[in-house]
Amino acid sequence: MRRIQRRAASVALLVLAIAGLLGLYILRFALHGGEWAGFPSNGDAFISGRIRAGTVVDRDGETLYCVRDGEGHWSEDLNTRLASLHLIGDGAGFVGSGALFNYAGEILGYDPINGLYSASGGGGTLTLSVDADAQRAAWEAMKGRSGAVVVADYVTGEILCSVSAPSFDPEDPSGADTDIQGLYMSRPLSAAYAPGSVFKLVTLAAAIENIDGLFDRDFHCSGSLEVGGGRVTCTGKHGDMKIEDALAKSCNCVFAQLALELGGETLQKYADQFGLTSRQEVDGLRTAAGRFDTAPEGSLNLAWSGAGQYNDMVNPIAMARYVCAIANRGDAPRLTQRKNASRLGVEYDHILSADTAEKLSDIMDYAVRLTYGSENYPGLAIRAKSGTAEVGSGKPNAWFVGFLDDPEHPYAFAVCLEDAGFGSSQAGPVANAVLQSLVK
Repeated sequence: MRRIQRRAASVALLVLAIAGLLGLYILRFALHGGEWAGFPSNGDAFISGRIRAGTVVDRDGETLYCVRDGEGHWSEDLNTRLASLHLIGDGAGFVGSGALFNYAGEILGYDPINGLYSASGGGGTLTLSVDADAQRAAWEAMKGRSGAVVVADYVTGEILCSVSAPSFDPEDPSGADTDIQGLYMSRPLSAAYAPGSVFKLVTLAAAIENIDGLFDRDFHCSGSLEVGGGRVTCTGKHGDMKIEDALAKSCNCVFAQLALELGGETLQKYADQFGLTSRQEVDGLRTAAGRFDTAPEGSLNLAWSGAGQYNDMVNPIAMARYVCAIANRGDAPRLTQRKNASRLGVEYDHILSADTAEKLSDIMDYAVRLTYGSENYPGLAIRAKSGTAEVGSGKPNAWFVGFLDDPEHPYAFAVCLEDAGFGSSQAGPVANAVLQSLVK
């Protein structure tokens, strides 16, 4: 009798194990079936590595890619093709960040019931959150310079513009200059740059929350600051000023002094808290991680790190997300490249206090009015910070980050141009061109 009971128990456990494994398979099938169907070696989905069917459109329905007569075709407009290459991908699969590689199941029209079958045979339609007009505006304003442009809706988290340069025409890949370093890399996703003075938005947030009487304090800049046997240099002799003017004039001396007072561990904490040193996720794609090295207390390197130099590095999408939080009273949305993904519910990470975010916002507004010139951004309620990041030999990288304080156009942006010069004069016009295309 006991033997029968043991056998019955063993059979019951085996049945439960099989049922559990079957349930796990069904769950994985439901969650990942589209990825499996879109695997490049699937002959029902790909011909010689090229997707068999489907269409990719922008948020307004403009075609960015489609399959006709078994052949893949990108936009009819050359600038759109160049601007959106790293979003869509190329025919040979060299651009690993592209939708053709990462969202193949959706483009093919996969669903768990019918698989890849569709009555029309035309596959599915993937709608990206980007605006093709903004893509073109960014590409044209970059004027052949390498770099990244990112614009995101800080309420929904939708990425409205994501342009990486250099690029090449996917309709004529033979014309690509493969000697260009990083040609196939999406700079918004995969690059990390020295931030220069845009990092002062991190140092300032830490100072607001950790240094008593910051806004009542008088600072002085004589053009340089002696630190640890070395010197922090500034762009001019700014004289006496309050903290608002220190950010607006981008005074290295003041922010070096703040870094020394705050200490490396505090700055490290805030860089980590704002997501600037970790890899962010965009629809399953991971960004490059940024970097902040905690330099010894009282050192020249610590002083420079507070001004965005030393070993500081940030990713453009991560920087745009931090600016989203400043605009959004401390809430940073999870960013997406798919239109209407936010209908499933926007996820936010609260990375900054509302009070600190409001103070940063007001000072960025002051910086535009005092330094950058509101007239250079006509009709835009823009709040911003520029950055001119020294990178060794050659010209510095030019940064411009910020947002529109406009409920009807809740757009945050990050622009970085490589070897371009001053941030406000070089990256600022790119930001203006893209934002003007979006608010029209």
